[in-house]
Amino acid sequence: MNPIKKELRLPKYEYYEKHLSIVNSMLPIKMTEMEIKVLSRFMALEGDIAVHRFGPTARKVVKESLGITTAGLSNYLGEGKGSLIEKGFLKKTGDVIDIQSILIPEKDEQIYSFKLVNLG
Repeated sequence: MNPIKKELRLPKYEYYEKHLSIVNSMLPIKMTEMEIKVLSRFMALEGDIAVHRFGPTARKVVKESLGITTAGLSNYLGEGKGSLIEKGFLKKTGDVIDIQSILIPEKDEQIYSFKLVNLG
């Protein structure tokens, strides 16, 4: 067996974007490219702002980094049809929004292992 190996060393935002892209390829419901960008920006937040990851200050930082409006960000996050909450990537409990644990990689390094079996 010849395993395919690849190591990528990426800046913080790209690390989370690449992780979400890899995981997204294996999920039954898919995120759009922009949903991946939005979610990766929230995942990359650190320090005090990460305590309230989807709070007003965090939202402002993400909006500015992506150049989107408040309404645009709400469309991606909100409870409307096609939003990250509606698709199940985010969960909302009361006023608190959390990222589903399956989407959260290790902070410094994430290792993936998957196997394809040809049944033909």
